[in-house]
Amino acid sequence: MSINPGELNQRVIFQQPAGGTDADGFAITEPIPYTKAWAKLKTLKGSTFYAAAQNNMQHNREFTIRYQRKLDEDQRPENLQVVWKGKAHDIESIENDDGLNETMTVICKAVT
Repeated sequence: MSINPGELNQRVIFQQPAGGTDADGFAITEPIPYTKAWAKLKTLKGSTFYAAAQNNMQHNREFTIRYQRKLDEDQRPENLQVVWKGKAHDIESIENDDGLNETMTVICKAVT
């Protein structure tokens, strides 16, 4: 599954939010950027939109990014957030599409 680079037009930042501790045990007093990526935003349409509305998932976003090993489940910190257009989103899941190490699908929910 190759992706058209022109479709990756949304900038997302993965960050550790303030509060808690980092890998060395120090307190996190302000958000720490972990990595950045260019992403493609998938808009919910049709039956998917109505199914999301029934499950109260109106603020969910689905991004497709290029594969980054540091975002694999065994590599990334547990409490990462995605910042898109200045708004923080909690990560619901990050999946390696088809296990091919080419693209990843990031599903996240806006923090209210």
